[in-house]
Amino acid sequence: MIENYNNVRAVLNELRLALKNLRETGETYSIYIEKTGLTEEEQVEVLETLGRGHITISFNETDQPVEWYESQFSGIWIGTFKNGRDDSILHTVEVAKYPVVAGAYEEDMEIAEEDLQSWIDAAGL
Repeated sequence: MIENYNNVRAVLNELRLALKNLRETGETYSIYIEKTGLTEEEQVEVLETLGRGHITISFNETDQPVEWYESQFSGIWIGTFKNGRDDSILHTVEVAKYPVVAGAYEEDMEIAEEDLQSWIDAAGL
């Protein structure tokens, strides 16, 4: 049982300030919840306070699949990274419009553009 919520309050305030910064400057922010120095109970309290929103993003094409879900607070995302045995090994909290790792990369978009052009050409459009 948590007797003092100061650490939880500090992390939540840090996230609130990061949201303000994201809104004003576009700068993203992330933390690894296990590396914050919070006790396990405090980590659970932070994650439970953030809650779960309506959007989930899954990335499974890797040895360490990850799932992100938006918290009940728009712009705060919780990421759960798993190992090959499907055990959770790391939780991140990201303040961003969407999880940075889930975004499209330039080289992937270049390939997609070429592939789409090939499809258009092949279809005679």
